[in-house]
Amino acid sequence: MAGAPGRVVGIEAVWDGDTTHDWFVILLAVIEDPPGERELATVHRGAAVRLLGEGPYALPHPSAAAADRVGRALADRFGVPFHFGSPEVASYGAPRLRP
Repeated sequence: MAGAPGRVVGIEAVWDGDTTHDWFVILLAVIEDPPGERELATVHRGAAVRLLGEGPYALPHPSAAAADRVGRALADRFGVPFHFGSPEVASYGAPRLRP
C-alpha cells in the first residue's frame, strides 16, 4: 500500500478466473487521486486452503473466504472500507467500489 500512487480510500475483492486456475479473487487497493486501483494479492484456491485449512468456510468458495478475511483485516488496519460485491457467487458482473 505504501507504493500506491495516491491516497488509498478502500480495499476491494473482485472475482477473476481462467481455464487454468478456475475462479480466484484479486484484492485491490482503491486509489482516490489519481483514480485507479493497485493489485495487492491474488487468492487462488490452493493458497486459500493453505491459509484456512480444509473448511468448512464462512463463504462457499475458499478463495472468497480467505480474501474476505484478509481484505477486512487490511481495511481495518488502514481505516478504509472493505468491499466485496459478490462474496457468495463468483461473477465478473458484481458491483464495484469507486472512490
